[in-house]
Amino acid sequence: MVLRSLLAFVAVISMSAGVFGQAKTQNMRIAGVNRNYIEYVPSGINKPPLVFTLHGYNQDSEWAHSATKMDNVADKGKFIVVYPNAINRSWDMSGANDYAFLMAIIDTVDKKYGIDRERIYSCGFSQGGFMTFQLGCRYSDVFAAIAPTSGHLNGDCNLSRPMSMRLTFGTNEGFSGGTAAFMDDVKKWIKKCNCPETPVVTQPYPEGKNNSYVTRLYYGPCDQGTVVIADSIRTGGHEWPMNTNDRINNSEETWAFLKNFTLKNSTPVLKQPLSGIHTALSASYASGVIHLKGADEKSRVRVIDTKGRTVSSATVSKQAFTFSNKPAGIYMVMVNGKSGSAAHKVIVP
Repeated sequence: MVLRSLLAFVAVISMSAGVFGQAKTQNMRIAGVNRNYIEYVPSGINKPPLVFTLHGYNQDSEWAHSATKMDNVADKGKFIVVYPNAINRSWDMSGANDYAFLMAIIDTVDKKYGIDRERIYSCGFSQGGFMTFQLGCRYSDVFAAIAPTSGHLNGDCNLSRPMSMRLTFGTNEGFSGGTAAFMDDVKKWIKKCNCPETPVVTQPYPEGKNNSYVTRLYYGPCDQGTVVIADSIRTGGHEWPMNTNDRINNSEETWAFLKNFTLKNSTPVLKQPLSGIHTALSASYASGVIHLKGADEKSRVRVIDTKGRTVSSATVSKQAFTFSNKPAGIYMVMVNGKSGSAAHKVIVP
C-alpha cells in the first residue's frame, strides 16, 4: 500500500513537472479555423513575461523554434515563449483572423500560467518582423515593446503611446529595400517617440569586440523614457543572426532589450542595463555626482541629453564622476569597459 501510494505520488509529480521545460504544440479554433502554436514554459516561473516569436514567410513555428533557440533564453530569463503558426506559412496583416489568433494565445497562456500582462513582447523574422511591427502599432496597449528582425514598418502606424523598439538587419539583405529602407523605418519610429535625431553609435558592438560586424545605433531617451535601437550587421544577409564570432546572438540581445520595458510604465527598468547580457553595470545620480556600480577601471563614460548631444565625457578610474551645474532633466549614461557596455537613464532634479 505504501509503495503504491509512493508510486502514485511520483506519477503526479512527474506529470506536473512535465508541463515545464518542454516545448509543446497547443491547438485552438479561431473563426472556425484550427490554429496551433508551440509553447515553451520554463520551470520556476512566477507571473512570467510572455514573448511572441513569429516566423517569416514560407516558414513555420518549427523553424522559428529551431532557428532562434529562444527556449534557452527563456530558461535564463524565466519568461514564456510562444511560436505561433501562420495559415499557409504567411501572416495576414490586413485581415482580422491572425490578430484574433494572437490575442487568444495571450488569454489562453494567461489563464494557464498567470502571466505578467504588463510585460508582453513580440519579436519576429522577415514577414514575422512585419507582423511584429503591426502588433506594436495596433496593440500598443497590449505589447510593452517590440523587436523585429529583417522586417519593415508597413502602412499606417497609429501608436497610442511611445513604444520602445529594436530593429536588427543585415546590410546585404538582397531585398526589402536594403539598409536605406530599414533606416527609413527607424526614422519613422524615432519621430513617433520623439527621440533625439542623432544616435549614439557603438562600432563595433559589443564595445571592444574588434571582429564584430555589428554597429549599434542608440536613440534615446525618447518620450516616456522609451528607447529605439538599430543593430546593423555589415555583410549580413536575410538572417536571424546567432553566430557570436562576428555577429551577435540575436535571441539573447532581443531579450536583453525587451526585458527593460513594461506596459504601465514604458521607462526602462533601471536595474537592468539595455545591454544586459554583457555586463551588470548600473548608474545613479545624486548631488552633482553620477555613481557607477560594477564599472571597470578606466571605463569610458559619455552622458547624452534628450537631444542626443554629448554633455559630458570622461575616463573613470573611480566609480563616480562629477556631473554638476547641469539643467534638470533626463540623461542617458553610456558606459564602455572591458566587461562590456551599458546604457542607463538618470534624472537630474
